[in-house]
Amino acid sequence: MKHVLVILLLCMIFYMNGGVFTLGHKEDASMTLSGSCIEKEREALLIFKSHISFSGDSLDDWGDKEEKKDCCQWEGVNCNNHTGHVIKLDFRLMQLSGFISVSLGDLTSLTYLDLSSNNFTGNLPDTVWQLPNLDFLDVSDNSLNGNIPEFTLRSSLSHLDLSSNNFTGDLPSSVGQLLNLDHLDVSHNSLSGKIPEFTGCPSLSHLDLSSNNFTGDLPSSVGQLLNLDHLDVSHNSLSGKIPEFTGCPSLSVLDLDSNDFTGDIPISVTRLLNLHYLDFSHNSLSGNIPDFSGYPSISNLDLSDNKLAGNLPISVGQLSKLEHIDVSSNSLKGVISDLHFQNLTNLTYLDLSFNSFSLELSSIPSKLETIKLQSCILGPSFPMWLKNHTSFKYLDISSAGISQSIPSWFWDHLPSGLSFLNISSNELKDVLPDVTTDFDNYPGIDLSDNQFEGRVPMLPSKLAALNLSGNKFSGNLSFLCHIDRALTLLDLSNNSFTGSLPDCWSKFQEYLTILNLSNNNLSGKIPSSLGLLSHLQALYLRTNTFIGELPVSLSNCTKLRFVDLGDNKLSGTIPAWIGERLTESYVIVLRSNAFSGSLPEQVCWLYNLQLLDLSNNRLSGNIPECVGNLTAMVRVVGSGDVMVSHFYSSSARTLLVTEQALNPNKAICLQEFNCREAPIEALAKALFTDIALVAWKGKVREFGRTGLKLLKSIDLSSNNLSRILPTSITSLVDLVSLNLSCNNLHGEVPKDIGRLKSLDSLDLSGNEFSGSIPSSLSWIDGLGYLDLSNNNFSGKIPPPKLQLFDSSSYSGNPLLCGLPLTRKCGPDTGLIDKNEDDEEDDKLDENEVLKWYYIGMGVGFAVGFWGISGAIFLNRGCRHFLFAALSHVNNWIYVTLVLYLRKFKRF
Repeated sequence: MKHVLVILLLCMIFYMNGGVFTLGHKEDASMTLSGSCIEKEREALLIFKSHISFSGDSLDDWGDKEEKKDCCQWEGVNCNNHTGHVIKLDFRLMQLSGFISVSLGDLTSLTYLDLSSNNFTGNLPDTVWQLPNLDFLDVSDNSLNGNIPEFTLRSSLSHLDLSSNNFTGDLPSSVGQLLNLDHLDVSHNSLSGKIPEFTGCPSLSHLDLSSNNFTGDLPSSVGQLLNLDHLDVSHNSLSGKIPEFTGCPSLSVLDLDSNDFTGDIPISVTRLLNLHYLDFSHNSLSGNIPDFSGYPSISNLDLSDNKLAGNLPISVGQLSKLEHIDVSSNSLKGVISDLHFQNLTNLTYLDLSFNSFSLELSSIPSKLETIKLQSCILGPSFPMWLKNHTSFKYLDISSAGISQSIPSWFWDHLPSGLSFLNISSNELKDVLPDVTTDFDNYPGIDLSDNQFEGRVPMLPSKLAALNLSGNKFSGNLSFLCHIDRALTLLDLSNNSFTGSLPDCWSKFQEYLTILNLSNNNLSGKIPSSLGLLSHLQALYLRTNTFIGELPVSLSNCTKLRFVDLGDNKLSGTIPAWIGERLTESYVIVLRSNAFSGSLPEQVCWLYNLQLLDLSNNRLSGNIPECVGNLTAMVRVVGSGDVMVSHFYSSSARTLLVTEQALNPNKAICLQEFNCREAPIEALAKALFTDIALVAWKGKVREFGRTGLKLLKSIDLSSNNLSRILPTSITSLVDLVSLNLSCNNLHGEVPKDIGRLKSLDSLDLSGNEFSGSIPSSLSWIDGLGYLDLSNNNFSGKIPPPKLQLFDSSSYSGNPLLCGLPLTRKCGPDTGLIDKNEDDEEDDKLDENEVLKWYYIGMGVGFAVGFWGISGAIFLNRGCRHFLFAALSHVNNWIYVTLVLYLRKFKRF
């Protein structure tokens, strides 16, 4: 009974002291009873606050006033109820910015620190890394930088999230020895080096190293982490073979996307019974796709963009939980039949594109929303399995060998939820019927590169993109005025449209980004209402019969990056506003028109310009000295953003944002060219394959997207330009092609033109250039095309590289001499015509050479003969070897002759 009373008394003391026995210092007991925070820690928090900025009233309750003095009551701060020590800081999504103070290191009892989704900059202080009791650290989604330090083996960290920052350097090897680590996320940084071994993390279940610059192999120890559930190393530069995953029975997410892995898919992967997400896409994997029977739980399977061969296993049809399958862009072949889909009742996404599959189907899974079959064999008949399937939202059956007519039921039953339809690059010859479906959203429709003909029928008013290029459509463009304002992409190029442009462009001013009307029979003046398209980034009116001057209203299209109005009948001067207002332009083509007057100096303000083509016009005057200010042609390739590439990606982002604005209830992923839920990006990529016609090495050639990324060209040929070639042009060191042919330029070519190290094509023919050919041209290693013909150059053609070009490169220059021309150069006159005396001199020279050749042969024979003879007579071993060899040769000749004669006698 006595013991029971003692125990009850102790419990009462424990309760009265807030659950803590205070048998130590009296000061600590009073501090605990008060429940207030430690003074040193309160000061540390105030120092932290002084280094940051915040919006709203998120940290207003932090202060020195009596009612705000207890830091345990501050926003985002939690203390131990019994000790008063700060144990948790949670500032997630509080719109904080600035630097993280070293004072946080004074919070030695801190176990939880969440600074995620703010805008902190600078380094994460060492004092934070060294907090002895820290269990949870999340600084993701900030702008922190610097290296990640080594971790001590006694670290208590179980959750570490450094993702979406700017951390650099290696991931320290000690991170693989954190015994309590359960969650590690360093994705979306700039970390490099090799991935460390994770041999000391028995509890690790979540490992995300994606979107960094890691190289080398994926350590085999990763495949032995017993508790690993989530592994993502996508978007790195890892190589080698994929390790075996024999020790990860719990693995459910495995993402190795966008690396350089090679070899076969490991068999052990097929035995991961809990796996539901597998992504091996964008690697260099080879071999066959393994049997799918080992994936009972898988819902996402992505093997796209590899080098896989063979057939798609029929066992895929047994994956009843499969929702997403993508095996596109491989070397797969064979027949896809109903057996491949027999139990795929949950399948919503299917991509078999860019293989050699032949589809023989009677039906497809009823829940399929995305169907991508580009370059598969579906034809010649239109696929009948679409007749009873009206739930698709994304359908791509382009380049599928379909040549028969599209049945009327297809147009009549287009699903109202359609977001993208692509039937391009087939052999369809129909006259399109009216399409009366009232779409819920704003889809993109691509019917390009077929043989559709006749007038364009009534189209749905809700369209975000329309591509009818490469057909035989005719008539005028009045149908455009019935389309809703949301049109973002319009490509009607390569048809037979006639008449003038309609004047209803004002309705598209909010969204229209790409307008391509090239290669038609359109005429009349360019309407001023085109200038209302304030979001226009690319304007293609090439190869029509437009007349008149450029409307001043186009100066309002300040976002224009691509302008191609070539091969028309436009006239007037080239306006100064092109350089003043279109400063974002990368490509300007006005070739083959009737522009006259001088070239305005404002053209030099086009600092982003990569391609300028004003050839075949009536321009006069001089080339502005400021041409050296075209800084995009000064920048070396690789030292900055490639302008054309940036255009494509930024335009695609605009389209995705447009889709999001028009369809606010639709989930949109804004990753460039990698968005499954944003169907408009597929059409964006299709439309962005437009070409630029460039006079290249004496011929007009087409350059698509890949070529334009590297091409930097100036073409002012076939005009009436005069005066000298400005020396500033030699500063355009990244220029690849320069064509000034067929003008009236004169004077000498700048001596340092060899500074144009990137030049591949140079055409100065048909001018009045004089003086010697600059020897610096020989410095240009990559010069592949050169035409200096029909000028007044004189003197010797500089050796050696320039003498390797064909003589036609120098024809029409009567004062030039030396190879490859037949005129020889003299010591004083600069050249000597070849006549009979020259031929006699050549013969004398030839005889002189032959004389010394024979003399050399005689001397060589004498030296060789006496050298060998001396060795034979002076060296006994040498004599023995020589005579033995001669005896062996004699015997071989004798035996061969005997056998040959015996064989001859048989006949």
